Amino acid sequence: MKKIILLAFAACSTVGVFAQKYDDIKGMLALGQYAKAKELYDKNSANEKFFTKPEGYLIKAAIFSALAVDESKAAESVTNRNAADEALKKYKELDAEMKLLEDPIYRNTPYNLYAAYFNAGVADINDKKYEDAYDKLKNTVEYSDLLISKKIIDKKMDTAALYYAGLLAENIKRPEDAAKYYLRLSEAKIKEYNGTSYESVYQGLMRYYASKNDSENFEKYKALGKELYPDSEFFTYSMLDFALGSSSDFNERLASLEKHIASNPDDYRANLALAEIIYDTIDSRKEGAVRPDNYDELETKMINALKKAASLKPEEVQPYLLMGDHYLLKSEKFREAMIAAETEVTKKGSKATAQDKQKYADAKKAYNEVYDLAKDSYEKAAELYGKMPQLDANQKRSYRVIAGNLAEYYSYKIEDAKGADRDKFAAQEKKWDDLFSKLK
Repeated sequence: MKKIILLAFAACSTVGVFAQKYDDIKGMLALGQYAKAKELYDKNSANEKFFTKPEGYLIKAAIFSALAVDESKAAESVTNRNAADEALKKYKELDAEMKLLEDPIYRNTPYNLYAAYFNAGVADINDKKYEDAYDKLKNTVEYSDLLISKKIIDKKMDTAALYYAGLLAENIKRPEDAAKYYLRLSEAKIKEYNGTSYESVYQGLMRYYASKNDSENFEKYKALGKELYPDSEFFTYSMLDFALGSSSDFNERLASLEKHIASNPDDYRANLALAEIIYDTIDSRKEGAVRPDNYDELETKMINALKKAASLKPEEVQPYLLMGDHYLLKSEKFREAMIAAETEVTKKGSKATAQDKQKYADAKKAYNEVYDLAKDSYEKAAELYGKMPQLDANQKRSYRVIAGNLAEYYSYKIEDAKGADRDKFAAQEKKWDDLFSKLK
């Protein structure tokens, strides 16, 4: 029992000794003599018992944080800042309430770290080191939150630190982090700070929720942005606008639109837009355009989107026009194959084999099937144009092209037709040819 009592007494004596050492170092800190404070710290911290109490780590943080913002020691600022940061985190781990920060001598510790990280972050921004700048601004926000929570500074939030942390996070493609900072600013409806407009905060939130296909929050922050910046065109954009303008790369735009449609299957404009960007790719008229390897997959997606669009707005002409144009262009490829096969049979004459003739028959059948699809789409478009009370110049021009295409279709069908079918096709050819002339 005596031995236990003696050990306990010895431990208390040790704590008392180091409490005195703490006071000696604090005295130097109070006088602003940081070099002497560090000398005392170096001398005493070699003994691991210096860190028996959490205050040992706070003293270390206090010394190195002060040195981190000492302009005369700029060459050591990173080492000093990191040492202070690590020590303060260790102190917080041992004393979650951080009660000692109420001591006036220690109150500058988190503030010094805040300033050190903020200044270093600004320097990185100026050097275009945005990844590094974000890491420092992220720490700046953490320290500003600590300063506010401990009432070391009297403000509700550090708007500048939050703003720049958000901008940097978005710049380096960390949308989740950016949204976290932007949301804090938006909750307070911060419109501007020190003459700087914070419109980009609300723009960023719209971009973020558009990427998530979260229409509810997208509309929420669109409305808030419109309220704060009523003259900005940005807050008139729809989620579809973001899907269309998310990238200039075809595959990225396609993926973005498909993602949007998955959440908004009845969006007419989105389905039509999806079909249009595919059409511009698989039916490109650009010189040197190459047929994509996944043509069949893309064509299926395009036709499905056009059929969906047509079902959503059966009065709209555009889906039928695109289908008609696509099938007409596609049929030309089959027509070339049909003509080549027919030429081969004609050239061989009586020597043409059954295989030659079958090849021609198959090519002609394939051509007819696709050409028929073009005709069906054009006739539906023509029917819609015919119901319009008045056509503008573009509609009239489109209607005339359709009439010309249909006249050519029925002229082709006459070639192999007989009897009543021939008369029917001839009547249709005349009908569309007359309309073509009338619309001139």
